[in-house]
Amino acid sequence: MEETDAPLSHGLSDWCSSGGAGDFPYAGVIDRLRAVGKHFLDEELLTLLSECRTVFTEASRGGEGIPDTFVGPFLDVLLDKFDDRYDYPSYTALALLRRGAPGSRSGWEVLRRHRDRTVLMLLADLIGFERDALEGTPHDPQGMLPGELLLNKRLRLAARVMEPAALRVLDGAVDPVVVAATPGRTPAGELADAVLATVTARERLMLRTSLQPVYVLHDEYLFLRVLQSFETTFAFMSATLDEAVRTLRGEQPGDAAALVAAVTDVLRESLPLFSLLATMQPESFQVFRQFTEGASAIQSEGYKTFESYCSTPARARLDSFAFLSVPDVRSEVLAGRETVQGTWENVISSGWLPERDAAVLRAAALQLEGVHQRWKQTHYRLAVRMIGTRSGTGSTEGVPYLASVISQRLFPAMEQQPAVG
Repeated sequence: MEETDAPLSHGLSDWCSSGGAGDFPYAGVIDRLRAVGKHFLDEELLTLLSECRTVFTEASRGGEGIPDTFVGPFLDVLLDKFDDRYDYPSYTALALLRRGAPGSRSGWEVLRRHRDRTVLMLLADLIGFERDALEGTPHDPQGMLPGELLLNKRLRLAARVMEPAALRVLDGAVDPVVVAATPGRTPAGELADAVLATVTARERLMLRTSLQPVYVLHDEYLFLRVLQSFETTFAFMSATLDEAVRTLRGEQPGDAAALVAAVTDVLRESLPLFSLLATMQPESFQVFRQFTEGASAIQSEGYKTFESYCSTPARARLDSFAFLSVPDVRSEVLAGRETVQGTWENVISSGWLPERDAAVLRAAALQLEGVHQRWKQTHYRLAVRMIGTRSGTGSTEGVPYLASVISQRLFPAMEQQPAVG
């Protein structure tokens, strides 16, 4: 271990010796991580961190009541490469982002508020990181710093993504008249400050620990925060479509259309995340993606869960690498997961869904279909710009794969059939 790591080594050793009773040295660990990248952490340091995890695990099993239960999940994410289980969920630190999230059946408005608040925090943190770079005091990772024009564009686009969520959850912090008149023009710094003023100490820890780049390039910070924002959005969409299915089976099946519409709205609001991500320098991406081998967005359980709540994927899709990469989701589908399309067809055939309500739900589903098609096409164009014809990360087909799925539909039967058979 390098001499500069000596204080960190002592801090970790002291924490282990105390049996996990003291304050875990997050700051030192994270500073070192971001200075060199997860892929290049010293083997001796990783071994010591693994020993700390063992201390945490044993103390937890012994019922000794370790005061900081965040340590274990943090170390699991940090040690993914060391453990040889590195993948997309660990790269994006989803286990840390989801701590404290409401249950999937908490009601769509509660879930949307959590999604909104999480995305706001992620992007406010990104804005703070980019502002420091603009002001000449960049933080690690800071390799291949973008120029001033690109950083300013990044701030404007981040604020644009934040505005709809901010209008819903930041009472009085955003003027709806101004946003309506000039969307995308809310000052990024003001919006970020308004969000960060509401963040708790626990949430600050979540933000700090959930950014674990593999290398030392500035743009990876943006990449991770955008991926995390998408994953937070997918989680809301999946849980809300689950509620839509249950609503269709209930006493007020017509209410399901509003839930599908809420999913459409949030997916539409997420589209500018691609514009934000497009400010990433392709040459920077080409460098740090060398160290993300084993992690690919094709392993996104959140996206596949959303897809499989719309309608049951065709068997060829379920047997493709896309679903074989998410075995838990695939198993749930094969076990007979109910879907919006399937339940819609069942309640129509039973006569339980009035003709007008059936038509409204079908229209809502097709609106979601349209926004999703835009989402896929935009994703494809961005991938072409960033990686061209190269294979994707995690040994995936990359751009050819994205091109092949553009024609697939979320609600094939609802597109092809009238609302009432």
